[in-house]
Amino acid sequence: MIQTSLLGILLGLVFVTSIGALFFWMFRVPPALPLPVVKVHRSLQAIHKILVPIVEAIPSERAVELACRLGHDQKADLVLVHVIVVPHTLDLNAAMPDRERIAHEAIELGCMIAERVGCRAHTRILRHRNAADGILRVAREEQVDAIVLGVTDHPRVPGEWGKTSIEILHRAPCEVVVDRVPVAAQPLTLAA
Repeated sequence: MIQTSLLGILLGLVFVTSIGALFFWMFRVPPALPLPVVKVHRSLQAIHKILVPIVEAIPSERAVELACRLGHDQKADLVLVHVIVVPHTLDLNAAMPDRERIAHEAIELGCMIAERVGCRAHTRILRHRNAADGILRVAREEQVDAIVLGVTDHPRVPGEWGKTSIEILHRAPCEVVVDRVPVAAQPLTLAA
């Protein structure tokens, strides 16, 4: 009988302690946060769909991982897009097997990175005359909340990427996050 009483007292103490801890947690007032902190938190919570342009020789790999981490808490969807720039001298549907192969490899690498980080990603390969116009078209069609660009100071492929990123910054219908990768940080390849 004494053991039962001790057990009852012990269970009663555990119950009272847990109820007291629950009430303390429920009724404690969190510290006041400055309004700008609250606004930033809310704006990041509003990101549900992120577009990442994938380019074969630009540090898009880091941009994919950054986008995954940016949208992780909101379980944001990733849209990985590769724009095959078709010169004006060719028909928009002209056969370009080398560029199509490069596009598929770049998208495949982006999907592997997203999968490793645990993000849902869907892909689009688009043919367009201008990379920026193609990216912005997909951003509008997909109604993305943010675009994450991976850029570097020294692109290994000569072209319009510098102009493309500037054009996207000026014309994007949503927030744009730019990840400037140092020259020393080499992007990954499928062979690596």
